Amino acid sequence: MNTAEVLNNYVEDLERSDSFIIRSKSGYESNFQDVVWKLDNSYSINWGNVGNVSGSVLQGFKLTTARMAEEVSAKHTQNCWHYFKQYLLDPNIYTGGKISSELILKYKSTLDSENEYKLGTIRSLLRNWVEWKHPGVNSDISDTLDRLVLKGNVKGKAVLHQCPHTGAYTLTEQQSLLIWAGNAFQEKILSLEEFTWLYLIYATARRPSQIRALRICDVTHKVVNNRNIYSINIPRAKQRGGKFRSECRSLTITEDLYLIVVNQVNEVKSFVSSKLPRLDDNDIEQLPIFLNRDSLREMKVSDYKDVIVNTPDYLHLSAIDVHYMDRRISRKCDAISERTGDYIHFTPIRCRRTRATNLVRNGITGVQLAYLLDHSDTQQLSVYTQHTGELALRIFDKMNDAMELLSAKFEGRLIYSEAQALRGNDPNSRVFQSSNNQVGNCGGSPACNSGLKACLLCSQFQPLLDAPWEDVLLDLMEEIEHKQAMGASDLILQSFNLQLAHVKAIMNACDKIKLEEVL
Repeated sequence: MNTAEVLNNYVEDLERSDSFIIRSKSGYESNFQDVVWKLDNSYSINWGNVGNVSGSVLQGFKLTTARMAEEVSAKHTQNCWHYFKQYLLDPNIYTGGKISSELILKYKSTLDSENEYKLGTIRSLLRNWVEWKHPGVNSDISDTLDRLVLKGNVKGKAVLHQCPHTGAYTLTEQQSLLIWAGNAFQEKILSLEEFTWLYLIYATARRPSQIRALRICDVTHKVVNNRNIYSINIPRAKQRGGKFRSECRSLTITEDLYLIVVNQVNEVKSFVSSKLPRLDDNDIEQLPIFLNRDSLREMKVSDYKDVIVNTPDYLHLSAIDVHYMDRRISRKCDAISERTGDYIHFTPIRCRRTRATNLVRNGITGVQLAYLLDHSDTQQLSVYTQHTGELALRIFDKMNDAMELLSAKFEGRLIYSEAQALRGNDPNSRVFQSSNNQVGNCGGSPACNSGLKACLLCSQFQPLLDAPWEDVLLDLMEEIEHKQAMGASDLILQSFNLQLAHVKAIMNACDKIKLEEVL
């Protein structure tokens, strides 16, 4: 059974289930059968307000909303639910049956340019609905959603690549996601397995079926001309007539990624040695990097070689296992998108689109692009190459919601003086601006000396309330202007966006606290 069939079976099982618990991004739990789902202390969903809708549409609507509630903010979930219920299911528009292209176009014809944003919000929900394969929508609506021209949006496939919910990540979103992952692993929010999975998916842009097929023997390190070469042999997927791990392609990786994977490998070896202590080195080399521990617990050493030969995928995580892992990571993620003001939605397909967009932006196309994305030819590459221009967004434009979320994070970490710092008795914890003004303290490892720009992105940094944050912002802007004058590329300049956003969020948090004290 292939991955698509497994996922379809999972969806069908979920649809048949009478009840399951939904845990919103904010931590509020509801039963799927409840009339009211509480998303946080401000937003809820009342299914009693949904009118007469056919069974499969209601089921798909509920399943899609349930997953969105788990993975994105309460506000965005409630907005998508409300606009879909209020406008697309309006009795004057919707007359029954599955959600179709005709229905979407019929609703669009009723909107003037000032109200087209409503369909934009509905489109966000429908894209997830289609991607997650829930019932109640016709399969042809994807093309209609791609072709829609809404005020402020670009037509055609470019919409897909620039969709802030399902398309490629911007450079700032990529930074936010990776920095969040590093902090989350350090704080034990992400397990080592989840952290390794996220980084491998992001850095290699390979399909989940390829990453879960990896084994310990695939990770290699050699020294060539006094230079360390780290690589990973990744099994290919979607090859006609191909069997499990029948063909691989080698991919050079960074030392950082290599060390992450090696740590995961060592954890797998430690677990296996406690269950099957008599495995030899050759057997251990054939262990999966992402191990199905339940399957291993049921195995005897005498069965190991037979399983590896006759059912080679038996000890690997299944498609459903990694599907759940993607969802767990996305639920935990609280990195903020500057485009939506919402939490970044992590999915492997978004990482793949991001990788392709980054490659094309750097002039890699055609056969080279096909090879780096592990395609056998160039036939399917148009989805990545039709449009690669970044949206004309600057860091503080239209990001009030994002700033609110970022500022709220910093409010809990601001300190009035060094005496309140976690390492207040350690002079080495002090963080300075370039002019030697102290701007905060490091609450993390004493071995970290990465400097202010790294501290701004670290969850262990404790900013001082009365530090000269305007000067910090000015220093960053001057550094950007200097690099621009020296001919730095747009990618280099945009790499400062996340630091700028964090400084602005700290300033907002300081202003809010000072204003509350005055009042």
